Amino acid sequence: MLDSLLSWRCALDQRDERYYRHLAAVVEGSDDAIISKNLNSIILSWNPGAEQLFGYRAEEAIGKSIYLLIPEDRHHEELHIISRMRRGERIENFETVRQKKDGTLVPVSLTISPVKNEQGEVVGASKIARDITVQRRLAEQQQMLLSEMRHRVSNCFAVSSGLLTMTAREARSIEELIELTNNRYRALAKAHAVALHDPEQTQSHPSRTLTELIRVIIEPFVDERRVRLTVANLQLSHAAITPLALVLYELATNAVKYGAFSESDGILEISSTSSCERLRITWSERLQRKDSRTKGAEGYGTRMIRRVIESQLAGKLERRIDTLGFHMILDLDLKMVADFSDNG
Repeated sequence: MLDSLLSWRCALDQRDERYYRHLAAVVEGSDDAIISKNLNSIILSWNPGAEQLFGYRAEEAIGKSIYLLIPEDRHHEELHIISRMRRGERIENFETVRQKKDGTLVPVSLTISPVKNEQGEVVGASKIARDITVQRRLAEQQQMLLSEMRHRVSNCFAVSSGLLTMTAREARSIEELIELTNNRYRALAKAHAVALHDPEQTQSHPSRTLTELIRVIIEPFVDERRVRLTVANLQLSHAAITPLALVLYELATNAVKYGAFSESDGILEISSTSSCERLRITWSERLQRKDSRTKGAEGYGTRMIRRVIESQLAGKLERRIDTLGFHMILDLDLKMVADFSDNG
């Protein structure tokens, strides 16, 4: 009888040992950070996933306060977490921000469970932290795309209305109105194709100079007699055509909605200068009335222009409104805009 009891106990011990070895292997092999701490917020265990996420080795973290990982402005979160652990509550998918060893902040999703002793008393907590940087970035990109879609749809209606109003002022008959409108919409489609190049097309944009690109973009919006163009006949690199066309197209549609193209006597002046490996393009709209665009506020279109210039043309955007009108100065990296391949 005694031998049977001893054999049974030995089998249970071996099973428990296998279970705990398996559990330890799961913790050690997890890509997520798995950390345990006591109710005084002192770190008791630290797996390789935690080292990968936060940058501290186990010997650097164990025995230290969990506040090592919490930005100062979020210290109150730990007090709330410990309070819930003491009540035996579990916290799932709590999205917050934690701090790495090098000081950088990382968005994480936390799942925290109370740890109990044999008497059922809560003695600590087990925390799983998952890096959600990619998910946050994807969510931000999705929101940006939705904002751009709303802007584009709204822009289409506003531009169509503006073009019709502008064309109606120029036409002397119904037949001429129809002809001018059709011509403008065909030109608009051509400008739109240049500004938003289809990535599935096998052929790249045809080679263009800066002057040619500007003329293609502004053609559907206004009679060239109202445009004063003094820009360098600069050959553009293929990579610069789409972002630069997108910027010019956005400026032109804004001019139809709010600026020089929205009134019969508005004037557009576009000029360029180059020096010290920089290309400066100045877009100036001269209006008789006060420009409705305000100095401080930036709409979605302006933010989009700034983002394109900074990310794709290594440039800066200056926006100015004064008594003479509205001005946009594009300060661009000449090497990223120009094609010098034919210059030896």
